[in-house]
Amino acid sequence: MLNRKAVLIFADPIGLDLARRRLPRFLRPLLSIRRFRASPIAADLHLFTSGKSSGLPGIQCHEQRGATFAERLEAATEKIASLGYDEIVLVGSDCPSLTADDIAAALVELTSRRLVLGPDHRGGCYLIALRAHDRQLLHGVRWNRGCDYVQLTSRVGAHEAAALPVKQDVDNWADVRLLARTGHYLALFVVVALARVTQWSHEFFVDLPAQAQRVRGQMPPPALAV
Repeated sequence: MLNRKAVLIFADPIGLDLARRRLPRFLRPLLSIRRFRASPIAADLHLFTSGKSSGLPGIQCHEQRGATFAERLEAATEKIASLGYDEIVLVGSDCPSLTADDIAAALVELTSRRLVLGPDHRGGCYLIALRAHDRQLLHGVRWNRGCDYVQLTSRVGAHEAAALPVKQDVDNWADVRLLARTGHYLALFVVVALARVTQWSHEFFVDLPAQAQRVRGQMPPPALAV
């Protein structure tokens, strides 16, 4: 094996992901792993899923094993290490703005740091990059409680951890609404999707960031501040 870098995509079948988040099917593009094939990534792609093969060329598919999220994630990392990979980037499917450039940046940072983290907007991580011999850093983490980033950083110290820009993940409908206001390239898709569901007027969505700024500027101060 020539390539010693691997991207570990940890994701359930998209239908199950959407159902868990109570999101309609037309929001599939937000959680699709196809975007990892949109741009070349200088690493082998491995999908660990509870469903069937991804059906996408260039992505090796594996079955998730374990009773809990932590057990399944650790088992997936062990599997990648057993295949001889040295640099491992762990990502999910729930961060629509995650790109190949982010993964490349994480691999660059990993040359001088023990740990590279991509913090999400609620305190978790949309990306974790480490070397195979440091995979024990994942053991005992209390996942999905909004403190993954702090827990992992504390295990190596701030000087040994690098942070990528904060990004937003999508766990529920409120996150989808928030994404529509970020100015991200997928925002247009989300706006159209929201309009389809809520029948909001087209005018509401014109220049959302500027509109939100105007609304905030016109709001009265909180009652307690008076």
